Amino acid sequence: MKISNTVPHTKLLISTFSVCFSVFLFTIGQGATNPILPILVQNLGATTSMTGFVVGIFGAGRFLTNLPAGFFAQKFGKKPILIIGPAIASIGYYLTGYFDSTGLILVSRLITGLGGGIHFVGAGIYLREISTLDNRGRILSLQTISILIGQTVGPIVGGYIGEIYGLNSPFIFASIALIFAIFLILTTVIEPHSKLAEKNKTKKNSIKNENILNIILIFIKSGLIPVGLMTVSTFFHRSGGRFTVAPLLIKNKGFSTSNIGTFFSVTSLSQLTSSSLSGYLVDKLGRKKLIIPGVLIILISLFLFNKSENYQMILYVAILFGIGEGALNASTNTLFADKAPKGYEGLTMGLLRTFGDLGFMIGPPILGFIIQKWNYSSALLIDGIILAVCSSLVIFFTAETKIKKNY
Repeated sequence: MKISNTVPHTKLLISTFSVCFSVFLFTIGQGATNPILPILVQNLGATTSMTGFVVGIFGAGRFLTNLPAGFFAQKFGKKPILIIGPAIASIGYYLTGYFDSTGLILVSRLITGLGGGIHFVGAGIYLREISTLDNRGRILSLQTISILIGQTVGPIVGGYIGEIYGLNSPFIFASIALIFAIFLILTTVIEPHSKLAEKNKTKKNSIKNENILNIILIFIKSGLIPVGLMTVSTFFHRSGGRFTVAPLLIKNKGFSTSNIGTFFSVTSLSQLTSSSLSGYLVDKLGRKKLIIPGVLIILISLFLFNKSENYQMILYVAILFGIGEGALNASTNTLFADKAPKGYEGLTMGLLRTFGDLGFMIGPPILGFIIQKWNYSSALLIDGIILAVCSSLVIFFTAETKIKKNY
C-alpha cells in the first residue's frame, strides 16, 4: 500500500476495511433486490421492455453522478461522498419498497442510482489513491470482491425475505443496510493520504486545464476510450444479459423465484473467486492477458444458457459467467486506473464508472425490447456480439501498462 507518513498504518487499514464493508452493505441490498425487481414490476403490469427500463434506470442515476462525484472527491475529499451516496440510495431503496406503481418505482430507482454512483466512485478513488502500479490490480479488486460477496449473499437473503414477507421487503432491507454503512463511515473512515506537493501539483494542473475541451482531449490522448467502450460492453452484459434476460428466461423455463436467487448467488460466488485470482494475475502477468479467455468463457456461457433445459446446467452456466466476468473486471478496472492523466485521477475513476453505467443503463431496455420483438436467443446473441467487438478494440488498440517482470 502507498501510505502517508502522517497517517498511522493501522488506522488506514481499518479505514480501508470500512470503505470495502460499506460497499458490501450496498451490494448485499442490491443483490437482495436484483432478482426480485423484474418480477415485482411485471406483477404490476409492466411489459418486458418497461421491465428492462426499470432495471436500467438505476444505471442512469449512477451515470449522472459519476463524474460530479469524482470532481467533488478530488476537490474536497472522499469521506463526504462516501456518506452522501449511501444516504441518497437508502431513500431510493425505501421508496421502491413503498411504491406500488411502475412510474413511481422508476423515480425511486433513479434516486437509488444517484446514490450508488456517488458511493462507488468514492470507494474506487479511495482504493486507487492507496495503490501503486505494482499492487493496483489487487487493491482495486478489493472493491470488486466486496461487491461480489454482497451479491453472493444478497440474492439468497432477498429470495428468502421476498417469499416470506412479500416482494417489497428486500428493498426495505437494502435501505436499513445502508443506514448502518453511513454509521460505519462516519465513525471509522479517514482520508487515506495528502502529500502537500502532490496536492499543490494537482491543484495547479486542474486550474491550468479547467477548460472542458482541454480535459476531453487529455482523456482521449490517454488511450482511455477503447477501455471505456469495453467497460460499456461488460456492464451492458451484466445488467442486460444477466440482471434482465437471465431471470426472465429462467422464469420462462419454469423455475421459481428462489431458483433465480440461487443462480445470482452462484454467479457472484464464482465471480468472487475469479476476481480474487484475477487481481493477482493482472499485477504479475499484465493487464490484457485475461481479456481473450474472459470473453470466450462468457460467449460460451451465453450459448449454453440459451440451450439449458435443466436447472443443474443453468447453475453450471452461472459458474462460467462468474469466471469470465471476474477476469474482465480485473483487466478493465486496472488498465483504466493505470491510464489516469496526472492530476485527474479522481475524474478518471468517475469516468470509468460513467462508461460502465452507460452500458448498465442501455443494456436492459435494449435487450428487453429484442426479447419482446423477437426472442431470448436474439437478445443473448446481441449481448455476445457487443461484448466481443468492444473487447477487440482493447486487444488491438490499447497498449499494455504493466510489463511482466522476472520473479
